[in-house]
Amino acid sequence: MNPRSPAPLDILDTLDWPRFATEYWDRRPVLIRGTGLPRAPFDPNELFESAVIAAQRPGVAHRIRFSAGQRHLVDPGDLLPRPEDASFEAYDRRVTGQLHGESFSLMVLCLHSAHHPLWARERDFLTGLWEHVGQPSAGATTTLLHGSRAPGPSTVRRGAGFLYVALGARRLRLGLDGHWSAADAVPGDLVYWPAGWHHTRSPGTAPAASGTSARATASVHIGIPREPTRHGTGLPSLLAPGPNPVSPQEGWGGDGIHVPDGDPPDDLPTGLPPVLAAALDHFRQAARPAALERRVAREALLQATNGGLDPVPPPARPGYFTDDDAVRATERVLWSKVGGRQLVAACGHVLETDLSAPELSAVIGLLNAGEAVLVGELAPPARSLLSRLAGFRAVERL
Repeated sequence: MNPRSPAPLDILDTLDWPRFATEYWDRRPVLIRGTGLPRAPFDPNELFESAVIAAQRPGVAHRIRFSAGQRHLVDPGDLLPRPEDASFEAYDRRVTGQLHGESFSLMVLCLHSAHHPLWARERDFLTGLWEHVGQPSAGATTTLLHGSRAPGPSTVRRGAGFLYVALGARRLRLGLDGHWSAADAVPGDLVYWPAGWHHTRSPGTAPAASGTSARATASVHIGIPREPTRHGTGLPSLLAPGPNPVSPQEGWGGDGIHVPDGDPPDDLPTGLPPVLAAALDHFRQAARPAALERRVAREALLQATNGGLDPVPPPARPGYFTDDDAVRATERVLWSKVGGRQLVAACGHVLETDLSAPELSAVIGLLNAGEAVLVGELAPPARSLLSRLAGFRAVERL
């Protein structure tokens, strides 16, 4: 064999999380055949629905990248997925026609935050991994990669990565310290590589599915942070529950602080400017023991229910129930008593309730036990709780 030829990548016919955690996690890459996955981490229909929702939400320029040929389009307009396309195949045909056959690529960042069913499916898949390696304190990322344009040069990521092939075949080359491995992945396959590995993607050699463009591919990259948590990580969320008084539009934690060169002038005014004084007071109030304790509890509940994926999809409108309705849980509900208040969490969202601890324990105990809760027997605060939980998609009407 030519010493420069990549070695075959390890291939598993069955995903066994204990074996994966022992032999591959943070050690070496592996390809897992789709036939061996207990449940696919993604569904092509949900992927397309998520891309459509992401394209319609405000701030699309920060979440979606679209290129035609070698041109990056700042405003892709109607070249983004639309509801009437209904599928990747139909979308590919429309866009290819509009571009007169020119290749294109679509990248959607934070894909899991656009669609609750996709988030729930990915969350369920990753749960098996977290049980053996621990859930990272920083949320995993989800990126959709779709199109007919050839991928870019070799890249290296600081975090670990999974690549799930949804449509079309992919040929992957993974390397570390000059040693390369390669594999051909077909739809349904999952490829893992540890942090620090170089990887390149190119169209594979397997035939395309019926009705699919021969060059079109769709895959999803899951990025999992592997760097040690740095001191100060999470402080913005703990100390900044409100808007940033210095820069309300930018929020907290930005890099837009500029220090001029040279010595400061001699006639600086005493005291802080009003806007900085307001910011300092804000931090003092947020750092008080009671306020900080509540923020810490809130963050702990968020991480315990977000499935290791951040941000989570926004809540829907609160549900509406009548006295004749019965409700049951579809997700596990957690709660914590902090500073005389009760915090309730599900699906990566947290609320406060006026229910007493015994009342709340009784309601959530029934929900988590799989029991039906009769709305007509509940006091107004408990009915309000169920309504909010329905917006979190944690309960449903029977």
